[in-house]
Formats: sequence, C-alpha cells, structure tokens
Amino acid sequence: MEERKIIMLNDIYYTAIDIGTSKVCTVVARVGPEGQLKIVGHGLAPSQGVKKGQIINVDEAQEAIEASIEEAHSSLGSRVPWAYVSISGNHITCTNTNALLHPSDQNGQVSLEDVRTLTDMSYPEVPFGKEVIHVIPINYVVDGYRSMRNPVGIHAGRLQVESLAVFGDHDNVNETTKVIQNSNVEVRSLVMGGLASGEAVLTESEKELGVVLVDMGAGSTDVAIFKNGTVWYGASIPVGGNQLTRDLSVALGMPYYFAEELKIKWGHAKPEAIDREAEVLLPSFQGRQRRLINRTALCAPMVDRLRETFGLIVVKTQQAGLHRIPAGGIVFTGGTSEMPGFQKLASEALGCPVRVGAPRNIPEISIDHQRPSYSTVMGLLQWGIKQHSERRVRPPMDKRSFSQKPLLERIKQVIMVN
Repeated sequence: MEERKIIMLNDIYYTAIDIGTSKVCTVVARVGPEGQLKIVGHGLAPSQGVKKGQIINVDEAQEAIEASIEEAHSSLGSRVPWAYVSISGNHITCTNTNALLHPSDQNGQVSLEDVRTLTDMSYPEVPFGKEVIHVIPINYVVDGYRSMRNPVGIHAGRLQVESLAVFGDHDNVNETTKVIQNSNVEVRSLVMGGLASGEAVLTESEKELGVVLVDMGAGSTDVAIFKNGTVWYGASIPVGGNQLTRDLSVALGMPYYFAEELKIKWGHAKPEAIDREAEVLLPSFQGRQRRLINRTALCAPMVDRLRETFGLIVVKTQQAGLHRIPAGGIVFTGGTSEMPGFQKLASEALGCPVRVGAPRNIPEISIDHQRPSYSTVMGLLQWGIKQHSERRVRPPMDKRSFSQKPLLERIKQVIMVN
C-alpha cells in the first residue's frame, strides 16, 4: 500500500493513543482558530497482547495499535507523525522530590529560567529498572514560609520546590514506545493514565478542593489524587472490569465470552434496586440446557468484586498519606463505572461524595466519545494541547543536550504547571 503523506501543520493537529486491555483507541483532533478542540478522526480496535494495562506481546499489541491508528487517519488522507500515548499498570510508582536555589537576578526576583532550573534540580535519581515518566512541580516555597504555585516575578532570597516524580518500568516504557514507533508514529509524550483522565473529567474546583480520580478500565484501576489544583499522587491497582467477568464466569460455570455478554446486558451494581423477582435466561453451551437464574444472584459476584476494589482504592489513598477522603470526594470514570447502579454502590461503600465523570469541555463530540470509557484518550488530547500552548514541557538537564539523547530519554517530561 502506498505510504501515506505526512502532514505538518504547525502543531494544530494532535493524535492521542490510549492502549487499554480491552481496546486501543486513537483520536485525532484539530485546534481551531479560537482554540476549540474538534475531533477529526477516530479509530478503535480490539486490544491484543495487553494485560492489566501492560504490553505482554509486542507483535499482537502492534497489530491492534496499527489498526486503530490507520482507521483514525483514514478520513484525513494523511497522518500526524507524533502522538500522546497513555501508560498505566501496576508498575507505575511515584515519589516526592525537593530542590532549592537562590534566584539569579541581583534583585532577587524569580525568573522563569529560575523555575525551570529548579525543576531540573528536583529531577530524581532513577531506581534500577525504572524510567521517569513525569516530574511535576506541585508546590513552591519562597524564603521558607510562603507557599505558592507560580513564583515567577516574586522577590525571594531562596526558592524551594516540591515535585512529584512518576516512574514506570524500563521494559514497559520501552515496549510501549517501540510499538508506537513501529507504526510510523513518534511518541511526543507518555502520559500516566490517571493524569490524562483527570484532564478530561475533573473540574478546576474539584482539583482545588482535593479529589480522588479513579479510572476503572478493563484490566486495571488507575488512581490519581489532585490537591491545590495539581496532581499529587498516582498509582494503579491490577483489577478492572475483566475481573468482574472472570468472577461471573466461575460462579456460573460458563465461558468467559458468555459471562462478558451477561455482564454488559444484565450487570447491575445495586440489583436490589430493581425487580427482585427478575430472572435471566442463561445461554446453552456444550450440550447444556438453557436455564433461568435470578438477576440478583447473577450480579452478586460482580458486586462483591466491586466492593473489594473500593477497599483497595481506600488503601491506596492511605498509602498516599490521606487520612480522609478530600472535600471533592471521589470521581470515577472508565468503562467499568458505566455499570448501572455503580455510583450508588460506590457512595454507600466508601461513605463519601461520589460521581461518575465523563469527558467534558470538548465541543461537537459524538455520543460515544462522551462516555466514561473514552476519558483517557480525550484527556490525552487536552493534556497535550495544554502543554503545547503553555510551552512548559522541558526535559531534565544532564551533560548531554536534549537532541543528543535517545528517544526513551527524550520522552521524559518535566511539566511546569501553575
């Protein structure tokens, strides 16, 4: 097939690729003259070679990714040569780092270059087998007592920064980058899944108050905590919607694909809220006769798994140092959160305000793209556009220039946020 023409339009086109356990979704968007985001291409392919958010078979994963990318760009007749790509899974870890400097200006006024240098100084030592995905300044302290998010222009004798460093396993980062490159697309940035989803579904008020963002996908559950307007913590739990299906499959003694169909059609997180006498006709297989089962009984193993997952989420918030859920509550998103009754069960189980979030502030998007299962890919677009427009993405400093570094080092991000 003839190679597609590459489009170069001064970064007004953006591509986002969400590599999930159940699907690979690619979305192409254009930023219009007024800065509005318009979706111009969409590709969806059943995921292969991905388990619990991590690539386990490069060849299979690449086949699904290529199909998704090709479909997304087919209507354009050309291809955006780079993309923002999600990364998630239980290998994601984070830690806090600190750095201090004295402003270079003779009058002690903090410059943008001071802030950039300070952020570079907070770049952490990288543990063996890990790669840095993000270094995100979360708070600046002026002269040891004044805390602020943007110190540029402030007069100070010394300036400190507290940053959040997010790590991923070297092999996983390498494989994710490799499969994208092999599809003739460069990785502009890897983005932690929970961070991307937060861009799509959270309000600025929630981020300021403090909120726990939980993205429940098919293979994993990403947790991101936001405080004072910025991300403060990130982690992943290796449990998702697929585990609900497996539990149902075992409970009914039925193949996985039958259980998945039953979950989608009849699953309910609060089955007691519906007709207690309702029954579901189970399909026949391997010569077994079709039989009826009470819908409440059918949903029971899935409800048990959800309750267990909510408990794991609380454990993650405690590990992050939270003694109670922040004022903004918990916002769930992702495909699993689309189950009927999910919000009510979560609120009861967790004892705090809960809402199910979907992509927002994106005009003219289809009904499908407004679903929680598309939060990550839509958030990737918003995150990428935000970083580009603010021109705040900067690589860590070392003895080599940025252009001399291998790709895996060039995609490490130091994000300057207000």
